[in-house]
Amino acid sequence: MRSNSPKPLRAPFPVLMAGLLLACTVAPAIADEISEAQRLLKQGQPAEALAKVDAYIASRPREAQGRFLKGLILVEMGRPSEAFVVFSELNEDHPELPEPYNNLAVLYAREKQYDKARTALEMAIRTDPGYAIARENLGDVYARLASESYGQALQLDPANKLTKSKLSRLRELNLSASGSDTGRPGTTLQPSAESSRTTGAAPSRGSAAPLPTATKPVTKVTPIATAEILPERPAQKPAEAKVEPPTPPSTAVIAERSAARQDSKRGVEAGGWDLLFSPYTVHYNPDKDHKPVVMLGLNKALERRWFAGGVVFTNSFGQPSTYLYAGQRYVDPFGFENWYLQWTAGLLYGYVGEYEDKVPLNYKGFSPGFVPSIGYRFNKYVYGELDILGAAALMFTVVAPLPKDWP
Repeated sequence: MRSNSPKPLRAPFPVLMAGLLLACTVAPAIADEISEAQRLLKQGQPAEALAKVDAYIASRPREAQGRFLKGLILVEMGRPSEAFVVFSELNEDHPELPEPYNNLAVLYAREKQYDKARTALEMAIRTDPGYAIARENLGDVYARLASESYGQALQLDPANKLTKSKLSRLRELNLSASGSDTGRPGTTLQPSAESSRTTGAAPSRGSAAPLPTATKPVTKVTPIATAEILPERPAQKPAEAKVEPPTPPSTAVIAERSAARQDSKRGVEAGGWDLLFSPYTVHYNPDKDHKPVVMLGLNKALERRWFAGGVVFTNSFGQPSTYLYAGQRYVDPFGFENWYLQWTAGLLYGYVGEYEDKVPLNYKGFSPGFVPSIGYRFNKYVYGELDILGAAALMFTVVAPLPKDWP
């Protein structure tokens, strides 16, 4: 969607190069801060680790890795109610991550809220169907619920031999899995200590020394992989928790807010659609032939940061035009909350006749297009966006994220 510039691509390139250089400088610093906090926690200095993470979060309030680590530290310090808030808010802001659901389960389990634990695990599996640990945890939760149900049945009918047999077999299964000799069935869910997810790759469950739980010890803890920096959502996910069936006193289970949490996000950022409308465009060099530019379009989310879409508009010379494209959106770049950067590239059609030379590489009305943009999210219903049309103009766009289930 370009107006009249022979070289419309010059202006954005310095901006993009500067962004790349800044990213290369910032990423190692982020990794160092997270690694230092993890080191302090492993050395038994949770208070110092918490101070380090709080300082990190103050400058990057929406970044997932730091907040996830804070939740782990709070669990380690015996402050589960605060950890619950951290993991819950993390799920609100990053509903595509299954691991916070898993850790919430641990906190619910300590309250013996097993139905909520089951719901949380189901949410984790819905988010990541390949999340093996969540599936194992869910099996243990069902085992615990079954054990309680059989126990209640025996209280009502103590002479029921079939129920006694079922409870005995379930107890033997749990004891065999946990290595416990307490003689009581149960399940124990361990909170995730670290992350093993990497950008653009499937998660790997590695082996590393686990962090101890914040309250009672358990009979066995599954090793957890070394944590890594989480990039922009939804490319990666924080750490995971392992479920092992031990004794009821240390039983912990997982749970999640409801599916309504996922409804807190709309539009492309929630995997849906954005509606676009532009009523105004400013030309750097106004021309007597220029006409008002009005644009209407839709974006559809694809995998990870990718989206695709199309717009129809009247170009700067009053000709009906269209632009079909794909691109990427980067939310909260460099820690700037509520801002986003994006770019699109695609095929432009509409500059014909005497105005063919107003866009580069035009062939019978068809030409390549490239549009970088900067946007601000005023709330979940309305964004404002500034589209850079090369060296020709700036387009002001209103973005309306649509509900996740639209259409």
